Amino acid sequence: MTKLVWITTIAILFLVFVAPALFALPIDMLPANDQPGYSVNEKVSIYGKRMISQKFTSQADNLSAIGISLGNPNLKNKKPIILSLYEENNSFVRTSVLNGQNLEDGDFVKFVFSPISDSNGKKYTFTIVTPEAGAEEVIYVYHTKTIPDWMEWAKYTDVIELEVEGGLPFVTFHKPKSKLDVVKKVYSRFLLGGFQKP
Repeated sequence: MTKLVWITTIAILFLVFVAPALFALPIDMLPANDQPGYSVNEKVSIYGKRMISQKFTSQADNLSAIGISLGNPNLKNKKPIILSLYEENNSFVRTSVLNGQNLEDGDFVKFVFSPISDSNGKKYTFTIVTPEAGAEEVIYVYHTKTIPDWMEWAKYTDVIELEVEGGLPFVTFHKPKSKLDVVKKVYSRFLLGGFQKP
């Protein structure tokens, strides 16, 4: 009986203290925030020349992806969906392209690009557009009225530019400085009681 208790204790300690480190090692991007809540009824459609823009401040160095929920009604859009990233002075810095064929309706998708090493605290604007899509191949971009302080305006451009109330429910992802950094963040969040931002 004592042997079984020891084996069980060691197994539990392994699962609690060692397994998280092993699972954390393959992680190559960490989210800097939680995705803000949104309603599927609050949305704008993009296709052709229509696009959406969002301004924000990066919360960490090595900005490497932007994750956002997009709608592809009836899976009709099979065209390129392009995210372009600009610095505060409107200079182009990165782009990432997804194919609508791989986008199910309401999917959370990541636009991944090469990391920007000194991104912490800098202001950026990204745009999302699907220029080859026709009116029957719209992509829906959801928006939310409640935005955190690191986000600024979102603007919708059709014939004219209109400010969207609130912003887009997106997440920024950042490449960790090292594998040890990932393990430390996993344990700090674990020890603080959950996976909220420490």
